[in-house]
Amino acid sequence: MSITQEVMDALEREGKMVETPHEIFRREHREKLEAALALPLPRTSDECGNIGTFDPWEEVLHGIHGSCSSECDDTMAEVLEAVRDRKTFDLIERKGFAAEFMLYILSGHYLTDYGMSPRGGWPDHEDLWQPLIDKWKAYRDVARSD
Repeated sequence: MSITQEVMDALEREGKMVETPHEIFRREHREKLEAALALPLPRTSDECGNIGTFDPWEEVLHGIHGSCSSECDDTMAEVLEAVRDRKTFDLIERKGFAAEFMLYILSGHYLTDYGMSPRGGWPDHEDLWQPLIDKWKAYRDVARSD
C-alpha cells in the first residue's frame, strides 16, 4: 500500500512527520548496512561465512559469491576506495571492466548513486563508507590469513 501525496500533506498539516517511499527505502538500506558493520569479524579463516560474523559477500552484497577469490576482495577494496575518493574513472581506466562491473554491483545493491552520464558512482551513505572499507579489508585479511 502506498501513501498518496494528499495523505502525506494532510499528516504534515497535523504536524506528523511522514517519510516518503524514497526516504523509507534509504533508511532501510542504511539500517541494513549499519547492522552488517556491527557484526564482529571472524577470528580465523575457518569462521568466515559463519552466521553472526561479518562477511561482506553475505551481509552487504547478496547473490554475489566473491568470497572464494582473493582477487574479488582486492578489487572490491580498490573500488570502494575509488568511490570514496571520486576516482572511479581512473580506476576503470587502470583495471578495465572488472572494476566497472564491481561498480555496477555496488549500485545494484543500493550502496552507490549513479546520477546522469557519465556514471562514476558515489556513496549513498557517505559517513558509513570508510567503516565499510576498513571492515571489508579486515575481513579480506582474515579470510586470506591461513
